[in-house]
Amino acid sequence: MEKTSKTFAIIGAGKVGTAIGHILQEKGFNIVAVASRSQESLDRAREFISGFKTHDVTKAARLADVVTITTNDDQVEPVCKKIAQEGGFNSEDIVFHVSGALSTNALNAAKKNGAKVGSIHPLQSFATVEGAICQLPGSVFGITAEEDILPLARGIVKALGGTAVVVKDEDKPLYHAAACVASNYFVGLIHFAQSIYEGLGVSREVALKALLPLIKGTLANIESQGSTRALTGPIARGDVVPVKQHLDAFGSKIPEKKKLYCELGKYTTLVALEKGTISEDKQRELYRLLEGGCIE
Repeated sequence: MEKTSKTFAIIGAGKVGTAIGHILQEKGFNIVAVASRSQESLDRAREFISGFKTHDVTKAARLADVVTITTNDDQVEPVCKKIAQEGGFNSEDIVFHVSGALSTNALNAAKKNGAKVGSIHPLQSFATVEGAICQLPGSVFGITAEEDILPLARGIVKALGGTAVVVKDEDKPLYHAAACVASNYFVGLIHFAQSIYEGLGVSREVALKALLPLIKGTLANIESQGSTRALTGPIARGDVVPVKQHLDAFGSKIPEKKKLYCELGKYTTLVALEKGTISEDKQRELYRLLEGGCIE
């Protein structure tokens, strides 16, 4: 977007807020204030964003035309209400949050004061501020906003180096659930695989070292071919015997983990059918086999 004359405040100096503020300031946006209840966060933010730093969220909001609330999800609504109650919003303001799970209803207190509201959520995970600064560019952002501030939301995403997709408020829970499956549950899945190797006497560290090349190769295949065509393994080939052997081994050695294996396998039969490497009859056979494993 063209350089805007609007002033911005970042409310919440965590990894995401600090990285967003840093990138926007580098792109010429006027970040006039950063607020955080944590002194440690404010001190860290000084390394990345110039300008006024404060513990007073309302004071920071009053200084800006665009208030971006980048706190933890459970603090978005209380912080917005606090600013509203203390007269920190007016009818000319625009307020965004960056939560993937919350609808714009979390900003109703600002809206009641006449402000326009929306959300801008990066579909990405961040371990550090430095990592966030590197990873935000190239990410997809889910944006939800009132029609007249959609261009600003898109412009902010463009300045951050991302791609914007519009997500309806009512679709936010499933939008966020998909992100959790791909990121959080993926971590749980790798932990699951490690735990199986641990049961065989392999340390967690060695198990991860063994699995990483397979994980990286799979991700590369997904990136180049898509999730359906990237599927390999016994279910993709329609091999019943190895799956039966897996079920027997789970049942005799780690029965508490069998149900998760079966549920994942049942879904994977549908992917294999979509890929076209198994027939409908074979999919039903494998599905019934795995379903039986789930209820034993």
